[in-house]
Amino acid sequence: MSRGRPPKLRAPPAELAFSAACSTARRREVEAVLAWWNSDSATYFLQTSGSTGAPKELVLERRYVEASARATLAYFGLKEGMRSPLLLSAQTVGGFMMVVRALMAGLKLDVLPVERRPATRPGLRYDFVALVPEQAAALASDPQFNPKDFRCTLLGGADLRPELESVLAEWPRPVYHGYGMTETLSHVALRQLGGGRRYTGLPGVLFAQKGEALVVDDPARGVRGLVTTDAAQVISYREFEWLGRLDGAVVSAGKKIFPEAVESASGCEGVAVGVPDPRWGQMLVWVGAPGFDSHQIALKWEALPSWQRPKHVLEHAIPYLASGKPDRQAVARWAAQELALR
Repeated sequence: MSRGRPPKLRAPPAELAFSAACSTARRREVEAVLAWWNSDSATYFLQTSGSTGAPKELVLERRYVEASARATLAYFGLKEGMRSPLLLSAQTVGGFMMVVRALMAGLKLDVLPVERRPATRPGLRYDFVALVPEQAAALASDPQFNPKDFRCTLLGGADLRPELESVLAEWPRPVYHGYGMTETLSHVALRQLGGGRRYTGLPGVLFAQKGEALVVDDPARGVRGLVTTDAAQVISYREFEWLGRLDGAVVSAGKKIFPEAVESASGCEGVAVGVPDPRWGQMLVWVGAPGFDSHQIALKWEALPSWQRPKHVLEHAIPYLASGKPDRQAVARWAAQELALR
């Protein structure tokens, strides 16, 4: 009888197929994850690209990485032989975890270039697809794309614009939005589009509230009492409604307004921003994309408290960052200049 360590369980063999359009850098970033997975190293050093901030090195622990991957695989019922595309950079936690999930479950992973409009082929069915909202928007507006080709879609990396969520909720297969961050190694909670704004935690994940801030606990991933910078209304230890970013709140006449709540109520493309004002401290201003219906928006805002409704409504093209998030600072600067000229 052997008294040594029990043999390490072998994962079913995954199939990684690189598109001919992949650059050398794209191949290297994915191969680096593969090499680490096949090694005995307990940690992985993920060098971020700095596309949304200063480049930095993240230290990821294998046991927590595996726990995160297991939770997603179990929730979506992903099994050996199923197919997924890799459409995110492996230098982000989202793309890195897609590679790990494929290696753990023995998925067929098609490695494609990272593009705004993913290079998916009509008629090729995928069991699980991870996208950022900007990629989903590009697919939704392409008449050659058939959403039936995606059995299940997971969105992350940014909140959804109301008009985009309405479109994606009509896809014939389920589309989910994940809540998570680098510290939690991808999503810890999910909500299905079309089913309301409430997020439900994955098994083992608990939520609490500290003031307005959401607190996350997930011992399996090494997350204990993580006080986030997100405002939330905790419904139970497993459910919450996301209200917005605490560091992005607009304080007007002493009251805190979360722009995301106003944007969600509007139902169309636009951004709510705070503009300096001698009377209010900050004044809430709505900047809508060209062509919006101001009357319809005003009707929808009647459901909001009066102090939460914008003081001014402007029309201007909305600039977006590379991450797909609106450039709120640029919009706020433009709105302040526009109002000063009136």
